Amino acid sequence: MRFFSSVEYLPMANYKKSSRGRLVLAITLIAASLISAFIFSSLANQKTNMIVSTTFLLPGHQIIESDLTQIQVALGEVADNYVSDTSQIVGTFTQVRIEAHELISKSAIASQSEAISLSSVPLSIRSADAPDGLSPGVAVDIYWVQDDTNAEMQLIPELVVVGAHVLAITKSGSNFGSEIGLTVAVSSEDVLLLLGATSQGRVVLVSAHG
Repeated sequence: MRFFSSVEYLPMANYKKSSRGRLVLAITLIAASLISAFIFSSLANQKTNMIVSTTFLLPGHQIIESDLTQIQVALGEVADNYVSDTSQIVGTFTQVRIEAHELISKSAIASQSEAISLSSVPLSIRSADAPDGLSPGVAVDIYWVQDDTNAEMQLIPELVVVGAHVLAITKSGSNFGSEIGLTVAVSSEDVLLLLGATSQGRVVLVSAHG
């Protein structure tokens, strides 16, 4: 009688062992999934040392050490697209404008300058002909405007220079009628055109966006 009784209980014992095994496997898989998610999250949020510019850099500028500083930032997989070591780029040239405190893309620099040649041009303009908040680093478009409003023939204002960069403001007007002295960087090909515009009328600066 005990023999048949033991035979009847054997399947139940196997079932319990099987259920316990599946439970252990399920717990193991869940734990592995949570650990993997934690590892991937940690890697994604891991901060690495990257290089940013300390000031705005114009196209064609040869980078020196004082142009650069190091910060820690989490970039994940795209970190390889940016410069992480100052020794990689000191002495190289910028190919595009780089804003202050901007991460420096490896595609934005080259060992030789392929950018257009820039020249610094001093200007003296009316304070009313410059946008509010004008400061070094700002990009502006420069228009020629007829100075004599009483002339018999009124000429339409013309765009003289696109995307000039304000390098310095040497003096600023304190009232509506005063003048502003500043230096702008323009393409060397536009220097004569800009100087001609200042000698035959006045120039107006317009903030360039985009």
